[in-house]
Amino acid sequence: MLVLAFVAYIVIVVIVSGSLRFPLAENGFEKHIDKQNAAAWCLALLSTFGLPWSGIPLSSYLGAGSWTWFLFAVISLSILKCDGRGQCIFRRCFTVANVVVIVSAVYAFMYKNGVPGDIPGIEGMGAISSLDGLTGKKLMLVQTCFLVSAIASFLPVYSPSERAPSMLSFSYASFLAIAFLPPARMFFSVSPDIAIIIDVAAYFMFSWYIHVFIMGSLSKHAASFWCYSYAALNAALTAAGIYFLFS
Repeated sequence: MLVLAFVAYIVIVVIVSGSLRFPLAENGFEKHIDKQNAAAWCLALLSTFGLPWSGIPLSSYLGAGSWTWFLFAVISLSILKCDGRGQCIFRRCFTVANVVVIVSAVYAFMYKNGVPGDIPGIEGMGAISSLDGLTGKKLMLVQTCFLVSAIASFLPVYSPSERAPSMLSFSYASFLAIAFLPPARMFFSVSPDIAIIIDVAAYFMFSWYIHVFIMGSLSKHAASFWCYSYAALNAALTAAGIYFLFS
């Protein structure tokens, strides 16, 4: 049953990420499979096993925690082939650095205030919204700043026309949805078993929306307008979120 669950999960993620929309053949001949991007795609897929959709990641059944998302996502981004646009390495390094700063700030907040959850891990980041509810206006502002900043830093490195970046984009969008959006159960009065189903469905829906309509629509514009000023504004937004978080 566990094997079937993993297979079903892989099928769902591959479909939702849009990886199937790219043809395998062109002009009657099979395309050459790029080993580097194939490895990046596999690592991006593995990173999704660290996402705690229902509070516990599938990687826990393999003896690992949600920290595996960070590991596989960073390696996948690192080995992606150059997208042909300028400052490729710097754009990717900035994305990683921005997420590291955001996550480190959230972990410092968790450690200071005693929020439950492993460090490193994603469960604790998602638990902040559950504990504070919708009444914490400043915390909602912080999460909005972090969410927008994290999306803005990834937009210039995303190439929506290839399989590996698409899988990584969906994995990244899912991480952001779970970490910074409030769980759907907060809006309903339902039993715990139904609440889990509602949360999973909502996180998938929001992840798909971020991946398709935000990443897919704005990535080319962000890449064409990317410059050091863009990075500076992005960093300023992260700094504002940190300021509000600890003020």
